[in-house]
Amino acid sequence: MNRALKAALFAVCMAVIAGGCLLFGDRSVSWLIGSAGIAVCGLFFARFEKKDTSAGEIALAAVMTALSVTGRIIFAPLPAFKPCAAVIILAGIYLGAEQGFLIGVLTALISNFFFTQGIWTPFQMMIWGLIGLLAGLIGKRLKKNRLMLCVFGALAGLCYSLFMDICSVLWLGGGFTPERFLGLTLTSAWFTVSYMVSNCVFLLIFIKPAERIFERLHAKFGIGAGTRRA
Repeated sequence: MNRALKAALFAVCMAVIAGGCLLFGDRSVSWLIGSAGIAVCGLFFARFEKKDTSAGEIALAAVMTALSVTGRIIFAPLPAFKPCAAVIILAGIYLGAEQGFLIGVLTALISNFFFTQGIWTPFQMMIWGLIGLLAGLIGKRLKKNRLMLCVFGALAGLCYSLFMDICSVLWLGGGFTPERFLGLTLTSAWFTVSYMVSNCVFLLIFIKPAERIFERLHAKFGIGAGTRRA
């Protein structure tokens, strides 16, 4: 991509962001955070595009994304009890931080074509991407310690719920206030607990099969990051 095209693309993005801020008024903070999330995700996609990634790694990332999306859709009748975050965490652990981030981002983007897209989509992309990224960064510790894995899953569920509450407060208009955030957090406490519990349950169910599968893939095809036992 030449410099002129990059400059034109940057100008269009700035115009869209500025236009959104003017259009949404007191909801402009939510628009800015969502735009920042999309920009960060775009940078990761650009970095991934430039990397020399094998066809096997791309195919495996696609399979993990499909599993995460499918799991979220299948468990749609059960609010806040879904396996997608667990799949994203395992992707980060066994495929690496960058792959974990991309799978988290794609899970939110693709599954929301079923659940409907909205201002919440960039927030979901960001938080699930960061969960996958962090899981990859501390993947060796999570593999060795089941308790730490469960704690990480529970904290991931907590962070996801609180982050989405922030999104809701900002999008309701009138600015962010601790009182409104606390009220919404207390109202959605059941969902938060459900996210935390479901992450732990699915991680404990999936971790053994995932360990066997990824170690075999690594031994046979050299696919995956950090799949050997520490």
